[in-house]
Amino acid sequence: MSDRILSPLFILLWSSGYVVGDIAVKAASPLPVLATRFVLASAVIVPLALRSGRWRGAPLGRLAVVGLLLQIVQFGGVYGGFALGVPAGLSALVMLGLSPLVTTGLAVGSGQERNRARLWVGLAIGVAGVAISVAPSLGSARVGSGVAVTVLGMFGLAGGTVLQRRWAPRTDPRVSAAVQNLCAATLVVPVALVFGGRVDASAGLIASLIWLGWGMSVGSLMLLAELLRRHEASTVAALLLVVPAVTSIASAIALGEALHPATLVGMVVAIVGVGTVLRGAAPGRRPELARRPEPGRLNA
Repeated sequence: MSDRILSPLFILLWSSGYVVGDIAVKAASPLPVLATRFVLASAVIVPLALRSGRWRGAPLGRLAVVGLLLQIVQFGGVYGGFALGVPAGLSALVMLGLSPLVTTGLAVGSGQERNRARLWVGLAIGVAGVAISVAPSLGSARVGSGVAVTVLGMFGLAGGTVLQRRWAPRTDPRVSAAVQNLCAATLVVPVALVFGGRVDASAGLIASLIWLGWGMSVGSLMLLAELLRRHEASTVAALLLVVPAVTSIASAIALGEALHPATLVGMVVAIVGVGTVLRGAAPGRRPELARRPEPGRLNA
């Protein structure tokens, strides 16, 4: 699939996860939501990976660690923040306004990527756009413990992204998604059964859980793994800078939240920042051409 399709699809899927997740957590506690999400995802992706995935050489133990960060820590932080009153727009700001900077810092600090001035300039522009986009919603948002839990989830996203790129750049995305979701389900389901939580069964909750389990845990995770196979972690993280503005627009439509003109201005600024990063992206490698350099630029 071309990057011209893959990148916008990734952004749209990732944005939908915040809106749908907020809807789900309004009807159920975070633990049951997480457990159901991972079980539904495993029920689809594990048989698919067993039937047609490429398992040879897959670092299963390391994928499990990546899954702990990308699945349990990230989404536990996001849903925990929702339960404590953090709105979808602010959650996206904290998660995706900060994670590209942390991801890039980890990638540069670990020697995976070069320290490039254009990269940091682009990220700074993108973060400014993110701040402009969601600034109108900050005044009504609860802070404190909810934001702290969301920040913890942000570190899960940043750390998992860097380790996925470092440990499993050539792993089949189906295998990666299967191992991560199965390990997450194995850890979270027993905890959810012991501690339980509120569940207000409704058609909206069921639809939300199906989307989170299949659309997000399967679709978006496979897209993330595929993008990380093609490009550097900082390049993929830069795409996430567009997500908060898209989330704010989607929240206005789905949740009835007010859409401020600053959101649209911030989106334009964030896209400029992302474009700056992508124009300066270092060459990457595709797994099947590991010995041959190939441009790592995303075609936005």
